[in-house]
Amino acid sequence: MDPARNTEDPHAGHGFVPKLIVAGRLAGSVDGRPVVIDADESGFLVSFAMIRSAWAARRSVAALLPVLAVAKRHGVPVRLKVAGLVSLEVLPVPSTLIRIVAPRLASLA
Repeated sequence: MDPARNTEDPHAGHGFVPKLIVAGRLAGSVDGRPVVIDADESGFLVSFAMIRSAWAARRSVAALLPVLAVAKRHGVPVRLKVAGLVSLEVLPVPSTLIRIVAPRLASLA
């Protein structure tokens, strides 16, 4: 990931630590199917190439809850894009379809 400094932003940040924007792309796989995580100033976008990949990933929701809770506390938006067809909001408020498919995410609301 490439941290980019935003020097024009009037927010001073925390102490003397420069304010950073997370940006970059991470490619991997879930059950042998490709997954891409894009990060930029608008948040995180998790892209699954196939619906089967997204369906397999829902088994990992319990392990991701602590990470998603931290992202929510810091106001980082998270969206899912499935097969290039649909984009669903996970954070700050999970969409209805996300709550139906992965009911454990309702605890983030």
